[in-house]
Amino acid sequence: MNKESNFELLNLNIGMSMYDPETDQTGMMVQPFTSNNLLELHYIEDITKSNVLLILKLNDSSTGILGNLEGMEPIDIKWTDGSGNVITYDMIIYDIKDRMVVDGKKSQATLYCVSVDAARNAAKKISRRFGKGGGEQTHEIVKELMQKEIKTDKTIETDESATKLSFVSPYWDPYTIISWLAWRSILQSGSGKKSAGFLFYEDRKGYHFKAMDSLVEQPKVRDIKVNFNADELDEDEIAVDGFTVSGSSDIFRGLNLGSYASTTFTLDMKDFKYTETPFFINDFYPKMKKLNPMSELPEFYKRFGGEEIGGSPTRIMSKVIDSAMYTEGTYTQELTRQLSQSMIRNQLFFNQSATFQYEGKQDLGLGEVVRVLKFDARSGMPEPDISGRYIVGKIYRQFLTERDTMSTQVTLYRDSIG
Repeated sequence: MNKESNFELLNLNIGMSMYDPETDQTGMMVQPFTSNNLLELHYIEDITKSNVLLILKLNDSSTGILGNLEGMEPIDIKWTDGSGNVITYDMIIYDIKDRMVVDGKKSQATLYCVSVDAARNAAKKISRRFGKGGGEQTHEIVKELMQKEIKTDKTIETDESATKLSFVSPYWDPYTIISWLAWRSILQSGSGKKSAGFLFYEDRKGYHFKAMDSLVEQPKVRDIKVNFNADELDEDEIAVDGFTVSGSSDIFRGLNLGSYASTTFTLDMKDFKYTETPFFINDFYPKMKKLNPMSELPEFYKRFGGEEIGGSPTRIMSKVIDSAMYTEGTYTQELTRQLSQSMIRNQLFFNQSATFQYEGKQDLGLGEVVRVLKFDARSGMPEPDISGRYIVGKIYRQFLTERDTMSTQVTLYRDSIG
């Protein structure tokens, strides 16, 4: 691995509110900080979170100005990894911890920073109708919320959704509305078996409202080689020594939730139509779009049954809906089935996780697909059970001044059973 420093702070400014007694006016002063003031930097992107989190530990031995911070101050930061990748953020300080001021001058504090959009979201409660008339596609509602309600100036990338909705928000904040829409959204394009389920997250490029189905079908951007000779690497490959895979298979919890076999009784108030909708994982999983299309369910899952071989539901659910509230189309035709699929799709997407650390370029992106090639440390032979395609689900970067380099910890997800 490359042990050279891969972090250079290019810019770090904090806007400070200042009062001028001579003019009796309050203004803002921009206080610059240098790499000498930066003790630690922690940077977190998470595919399950709406905003990026940045944590800075700073010291100031001359002015003690960190002691004057109160929160909501604007902060802009820019750094590079020395390989052409520049990360830039404009944020606000929402929390200040571990602050110390000595003799009024020497100060130290840990600053928690987030996009100003997060503060705007927390302050916004919406009670109005969305999708007037025949309803509106959910990805268009997401854009409207971010642009008109949050008033973000960041890029918003969305997959097109086939789901159209007309609904009234009961004083929800914008992020809550988006989360509600994500569970009900179905990818517009593509072929094959589709399932409901979108993810909304922020990375350094902006915001993303992406279908799980489209994420798993992406081509891989690079290889992660475990227990591999780093001298033989191509430029777009990453070599790591440690690779930890974790997951859970709580069968009793799955039985209680109806994850394997369930039936939903639905009464539609529009015409008082009653329907029974069975769900079997043995019918759904083979047709589901997966990171590794050849993945199969364990043999014993056949005990949960299927539409052709029969089976008893482990959970019975009831729903009362009024489809007159929604536009006619893909969503209402199979409403109950798609909601059931959304629940199991979300569970399967995060079924297995894996983590690894490396030092190098900071160009690996959230939501990208990577191929893991795991080799046995003793024999050097590939390990097919662990190798395969994964989604980048979380990126945690850490800079410590005593090491003078930035390390990256990556959490991967895949939808394989086992």
